[in-house]
Amino acid sequence: MKKFLALLAGAALGAMLVWDQPAQAQTVRLKGQSSHPASANLHLLFKLWAENVEKMTAGRVKIEALPAGAIVPAFEVFDAASRGVIDVGMAPFGYILGKSLAGIPLSHGPLFGMDAFDYWGWYYDGGGMQLLEEFYRDVIKLNLVGFPAPTDYPQGLGWFKRPIKSLDELKGIKYRIYGIGAETFGRLGVSVVTLPGGEIVPAMERGVIEGAEWINCAEDRKLGLHNVAKHFYTPGMHEPITGGQLFINRNVWNKLTPDVQEIMKVALNDATLKRNFIFAREAAEGCEALLKEGVTIHRTPDDILLQFLNEWEKIQAEYAAKDPFYKKVIDSQRAYAEKIVPFRLSFYPPYEFAGNYYWKHKVYVKKD
Repeated sequence: MKKFLALLAGAALGAMLVWDQPAQAQTVRLKGQSSHPASANLHLLFKLWAENVEKMTAGRVKIEALPAGAIVPAFEVFDAASRGVIDVGMAPFGYILGKSLAGIPLSHGPLFGMDAFDYWGWYYDGGGMQLLEEFYRDVIKLNLVGFPAPTDYPQGLGWFKRPIKSLDELKGIKYRIYGIGAETFGRLGVSVVTLPGGEIVPAMERGVIEGAEWINCAEDRKLGLHNVAKHFYTPGMHEPITGGQLFINRNVWNKLTPDVQEIMKVALNDATLKRNFIFAREAAEGCEALLKEGVTIHRTPDDILLQFLNEWEKIQAEYAAKDPFYKKVIDSQRAYAEKIVPFRLSFYPPYEFAGNYYWKHKVYVKKD
């Protein structure tokens, strides 16, 4: 009897163990594309996110993360994901500003003195995510669910074949820039051109443009900008903050289980942090390499930066007067910045104080 009971108990336990094991889930395969070249930081972030999702789901979700042009042109990634041509994408809102200028404060700019960490905080702690959802659903009316990926910051003013000592000298050339940079410098009298990253160097070689901004030392070096110009200016006030968007076709998103949806969110935050750490180190190494290759890195004249801010605030006020949603976004950002920026200015030690104490002799930016 004891043996029989033991066998019965063992059989029952075995049945329980089998019952507790989840049924083998079918693998979800998604096709995605970014708006950037394969070597660009934004695309590498897209790839890292896809790898994270596959690892965190133990292979239940596999995402093909393709670079710009693999399926659709760079400027068509948002629409392609909305239509279901691709399932997921990564691109900056600056590539679709024709749909709504509210994409500007939702993605880049001076943003009332905030830095990129503050900007990310506004999304998750200051109401930005709710506005982002409203933007996709009601304003640009794309069938997408989106998430911020703040990266590729801060950005330089860009590359020129000769020194640029004033705004007047910048006005005398054709200059590649996008987003608020294009709008603001255009209003200041600069001849601006917007091109995808992969077209910048060929345009410089052919003389279609005579100056261009992209991202920073490392990313610009990957494009080969140092081969067509030897004067690099930093910083740029157009993108002290910038960020891409990860977006997923809403029909695809709604079919995902809640645990996979949450994994995708967490996987993006992890990938963004890791790529930003790598990005800063690569940028530092890129600047060192450019200096050895004969590039002069200049400090952008303060007058250019100040005139940019003055003009941008005029433009932003005009946009807000015409577009209630634009005003809604910047009012939210201003309220968040009004708390965070004065706190940091008051409480945080100036970066340059201890930095100059240890490393002033290593600063390589030339002040003209």
